[in-house]
Parts: sequence; structure tokens; C-alpha cells
Amino acid sequence: MGFMDDASLVRRFMDADMQLTLDALDALRKREDTESAAERVLVSLREMGGRPFLITADLITKILKEENIETGPTPSVPPIRPSAPEVEAPTEREIAEKAPEFARTKVKLRASEFEPRVEVFKDITGRSYTEGKLKDFVNVFRDRYERLSRILRKRVDLHDAVPISSLKNFEGRELVKVIGMVSEKRETSGGHVVLEIEDLNGRASAWVFKGQRKLMQKSAEVVVDEVVGIVGNVRSGDRAPRLFVRDIIWPDLPITRELSRAEDPACAALISDLHIGSEMFLEDVFMKFVNWLRGETGNAQQQELASGVKYLVVAGDIVDGIGVYPQQEEELLINDITKQYDAAAKLLAQVPEHITIIIAPGNHDAVRPSEPQPAIPKDIAGGLYDLNSVMVGNPAWVSLHGVNFLIYHGRSFDDLIATIPGLNRQKSTPSMIKLLRKRHLAPVYGGRTAISPEQQDYLVIEKVPDVFHCGHMHVYGYERYRNVEVVNSGTFQETTIFMRRLGVKPTPGIVPVLDLQTRQARVIHFA
Repeated sequence: MGFMDDASLVRRFMDADMQLTLDALDALRKREDTESAAERVLVSLREMGGRPFLITADLITKILKEENIETGPTPSVPPIRPSAPEVEAPTEREIAEKAPEFARTKVKLRASEFEPRVEVFKDITGRSYTEGKLKDFVNVFRDRYERLSRILRKRVDLHDAVPISSLKNFEGRELVKVIGMVSEKRETSGGHVVLEIEDLNGRASAWVFKGQRKLMQKSAEVVVDEVVGIVGNVRSGDRAPRLFVRDIIWPDLPITRELSRAEDPACAALISDLHIGSEMFLEDVFMKFVNWLRGETGNAQQQELASGVKYLVVAGDIVDGIGVYPQQEEELLINDITKQYDAAAKLLAQVPEHITIIIAPGNHDAVRPSEPQPAIPKDIAGGLYDLNSVMVGNPAWVSLHGVNFLIYHGRSFDDLIATIPGLNRQKSTPSMIKLLRKRHLAPVYGGRTAISPEQQDYLVIEKVPDVFHCGHMHVYGYERYRNVEVVNSGTFQETTIFMRRLGVKPTPGIVPVLDLQTRQARVIHFA
């Protein structure tokens, strides 16, 4: 038995409730009989009374020396360097990097020289008071309408919108503007699209005729329960008001806005969808990432980037969970949810202490399925709370060094992809931009995304973020939309049975790192 990769070595000891120090890991991987040496050390440690949790190089050397007095020392071999995969072509603000190799020298971690600046300014955790009654649902949709209609009225093209109840006072064919929530969307036998819209005091039908190609394309993007502006001509003489649509307007983001920047040279590494506990979790790839954060791998430029990482943001699905999808049990390595979180905590504990880890849940995590979701509870994932971590809900609005992040796992992408033509699972950022344009994280009610009727709609994107970070798709994506960094951080999981059925081709081990001072993204491939 010979070479074992670092992740397998670390895991072998973690399974025995022990953790290797970096010098211990180095002592083992220098040996040509790495695997058998590790096994001999484990056997000796198991027989040892009151064995330590942290296993040092001195302890390993002592054990192996005692065993090898007669045979002499084992010659060492240099570590195997990971091969570098192909990288995506870099964009103007996104630079792709090859997988880092082991470094000859360890860089000074400059981000440890300044304090973190973290502020959670919106999160459901500890603030969920709903009783789930009909009145609660009425209130949350009323809140959604009122807040989104205020955003729409700030637009120049909708500042003079009128209440729907006033349409009966207008002459036939007069051009009007209204703001309404879409209660129904249907197609007539003639191929026209009818949007039933309502505000707090009235209802109307908005007709889009099939001959209007651009308007038909816009109407295809309209989903039920979202709030839109409608420009149209009033049809008089009908029992209920009817509009012949001339334009459909979404709340959207301001076209121009100033970029927020950190005062310190702080960076944030963005990841999601680790799925620890699954057989498909790529532990060796994840450990390459962790070793890079520790300044132990990479060329000079990559090490310099690692030295500036102050934050690690995890956008959900830390563990694989239990019973989340059909046949999941066939692919589980750890079939106990608390032990999945214990394993996650042990892995994340190897992230340098000066890096603050922001952890939000996803649909695989041990929280309620309805959104907004509170933070993963301490009684299930206590080890995560022992880290240098900030546990938040989903979604969460968080300021990191003055740069505002909107962290959302992304369950509602399933509903958007099923509803809006042109969206798919292999391109992750178009669905995110649709949500920004609609200014709502889960506009479709009654789909795969369950909604909790809180006292306010926590899923309205009222404040424009600087960074919109999601996961769920298992496909990396990055672009900038109206000065907002739109990032989907991919995954650390290989293709599962469920993904194969959906036709998803994951892009594991791709980590975007955002410089909060320059607002430039660099992307490193660890797989």
C-alpha cells in the first residue's frame, strides 16, 4: 500500500475521532508506505489509554520509530501534485485560475491583520411568529404588493400609475398605467394571453394579442403572484375593466448605481452545496480548497489571493440530509443527520481561524422546508457554532466590510425553470437575474418552493445588494448585472442519481473569490 491523498488521510483519522495537525499530515504523506503507516499509527493509538484528539508529527514519529527499530526508517517521496484541468476563458472582471499546486513556502495571511466587519441586517432567525392561518397568508401577499408597488412607482415610466378601481372612469381606448399582482395567467383558444391583475381595491383583465411578438415574449416571462406594471388602453363598456396591453414593466434594479467597496483589502470566497454525508461529496477537492485557504498551495499570485480571504460564505446545503430525494439512501455515506453536521464541522474547522464563515441553510439542511428558513439549529449542528462562524437564515442580507450580500440558496429556481421559457439548469445566472428583475426571491406561490406567511414578505428584494450569491443549481456562474455581482458558486458534489434524471451536469470545485475592495472576481478550479 502506498500513496493516499490528503483528504483520505485526514478522513481516516476523523473517522476514529482524531484530527491530524498539518505537520502530522506532512509526516505521513512524505512516506512511500503512507497508507500502511497511517494504519499502524491508528492501531497503536486505539490501543493507547487516553489517546489525544490532536495527532502531532512528534507522536507519529515516536510510534513509527518504535515499530521500525529493527527495519530502519522508510525513505520519503515527494507529494504528488494535482493535475490542472482546463479553465474557462476569463471575462473582464473574472479571472480563471488553474488548480493550485503545493507551495514551496507558506505565505503570510494578511487578512489576519485586520478585524472582520460583519453585520446581519435582515434574517428570519428568531423572528418567525406566523401561525400559518389564512389571515397570515393574506397579510404576507398584501405586504408583497405594497412594497413592490412602491418600488414600481419610483420608476419614471410608472410614477403616474392609477388604481385599478379607477379604470371605470376612463374613456374607451385611453392610455393608462396600473400596478397589480398577477392572480391568474391563461392562454385563450385564439392564442392570446390574458393576465388577471389586482391591487388592494380592484381587479382587471390585461390582454396581450398574439400578433404582438415582443409583448408575447414579455408575457411569457410573467409568473403568477408577482407584481408588475401594465401600460395599456382601456376597453370601455365591459362589465369588468379590460386593458389592451402596450407594455409590461418589472420593478428591476436601477440602471446605474455606485459600487460599494471595502476599505481594507478583504476578499470573500463563495461556496455552496457541499453535501457532506453523501458518497458523492468530493472531500479531496474540498481539502484542496481548504489547503489553499491556509496558504499551503498555489503559485505566488494564488497565495497572495488566499492571504486576503477574510470571509467564507456558504450559500446552503452544507450536508446532504436524509430523505430529500428518491433513492438518496443508496448514495449516503453518513445516514445520521447530526453525524453529517459533525463531519462538516470537523472539515470546516481546518479553515484558518481569522476567516469568518457565514453559513446559510439550503433545502437539504435540517431546517423547515418553507422559506424564509431560519439558521440551522444549534442542537443539531452544534459544531458549526463552535467555529468562527455567523449562522444565518435563508435568505440573509449581510454586510461584509461594507459590501452588502444577499445570500439565497435558490430553491425557487426549480419553479422559474419550469415556468419561464429559455431558462435551464446548465446556465445558473439567468434565473438569478430574473429574480433581481422581479425584485422577489420566490415569486411563484404553490410550486416546489413552500412559503411561510410571516408578518412581512422576507423574500422581497427591497434593498439592492452589491453581491447576489446563490447555489442549488450545482453549476458555477458569474456575471455583473447593473453593478450587482451575480454569483452561483457551483458545488462540491459529483453527479447524483437525481441530478442525472434532471440532466444536470455539475461543475464541482470551482470557487469564485471576490475582492471586496476592487470588486474583481477571481475563479480557481480545484477539481
